[in-house]
Amino acid sequence: MTNRTSVSILITLFFFTGIALGGYDLSVSTGTENLTAANPIVQSLETETGSALADALAPQVPATESGTQLALYLDQTPIKTDLKGLMPFNVKVSPSTNVFYKGRYLGWNGFASQFPSTSAGLWIERSAGWSWYATMPQGGWARELLYVPITSPIFMYEIYPSGFVMRYNLGVVQPGYYYLWYYADIPGRHLDVFGISSGYSNMVIIDVYTISVPKPVPPKPVPPDPKKECEKRGFPWVWEDGQCKMKMAPNPVAECEKIPGCFWADGQCQCPPGPVPNPNPDDDQGDNA
Repeated sequence: MTNRTSVSILITLFFFTGIALGGYDLSVSTGTENLTAANPIVQSLETETGSALADALAPQVPATESGTQLALYLDQTPIKTDLKGLMPFNVKVSPSTNVFYKGRYLGWNGFASQFPSTSAGLWIERSAGWSWYATMPQGGWARELLYVPITSPIFMYEIYPSGFVMRYNLGVVQPGYYYLWYYADIPGRHLDVFGISSGYSNMVIIDVYTISVPKPVPPKPVPPDPKKECEKRGFPWVWEDGQCKMKMAPNPVAECEKIPGCFWADGQCQCPPGPVPNPNPDDDQGDNA
């Protein structure tokens, strides 16, 4: 009851604002209505849903992901000229490679020879061809193909997941093929069917799923390399035996005197050739005395 009340309020608002409404993104100027459960049309459509699932080879449980039966969809709004309602579809210029009928896909010529020309038909576009069942992400756009056998007013019906039914008045059209953009507005199972003066088309089932956006995982902090950190500190810090150690600077005098033939004089290590002079000549004079 809450959903039906909310939709009624939205229709009233959109009537005055002119904003597009519904799974077909059509302006209410086309005659969009929210039908109540007591409406005979709604009751008639709901009795057909069981057989429609079987006819379309749709799963009993609505899909919650794309699976293998994804509609050929756009993630951006189609051009405005395509959103004015039914658009003529020239099957001679762009015939579909495959069309679903009686539980299987047929090539266009095979389909045209078997499909009764007096029956209304409805399909949704998939990469495999025109189908009676497809999955779509919320916010996507896909084309539906309509075959209208006679000159007639066209009413499109959409049964929403919560059970309410939207009716779109698409006007009077001549016999032929038309396409219409469908907008996946609400997650869940949607059933679409259109009516003409002589009856209804088959139902198309669309399972709209949500695309879950994973939350960004912050990168784990990487501990610094202790060896590199030690080397950054420079001397007297050195990496040794798996540890950062501080080494004292060597005594230059002691290091010099360790070298054979060298001595420390005048603030530097001197290593002259030949005998090593006595750095303390006074000692030599004392010895001679």
